[in-house]
Amino acid sequence: MNSLLLMEDDKDVVQVDSTMKEEIKEFEEGTGAAPELDPMRPFLQSGKQNSWNDTLCEMFIGYFEEEQNLSLTTEEESVVEKMFLDRLGRLSRIWREARKFTNWQVFERSKVSNQLA
Repeated sequence: MNSLLLMEDDKDVVQVDSTMKEEIKEFEEGTGAAPELDPMRPFLQSGKQNSWNDTLCEMFIGYFEEEQNLSLTTEEESVVEKMFLDRLGRLSRIWREARKFTNWQVFERSKVSNQLA
């Protein structure tokens, strides 16, 4: 998933280009482009479930099956779906948190966090 988001680890999510609400609305109305898996641009402005991220999830499940050379059962697909959406939720929180602070404040908070660890 990280490679599809063009990031190496979770903290890099702050650089991910989030889809905008207008793009989701146009997608839902059938007047805009559908999401693409590579590079993945999820909607990170909210942790709530939406049609854009649901579509990305379906695409990811197919990608996962192909990359791993698997044929998932319905139950296994549900597990991958839950893991995908949970991970997007966590990444979304990091992304939104970073928007509350300047780059310098994020750097300082990261430095303190690393010192405490």
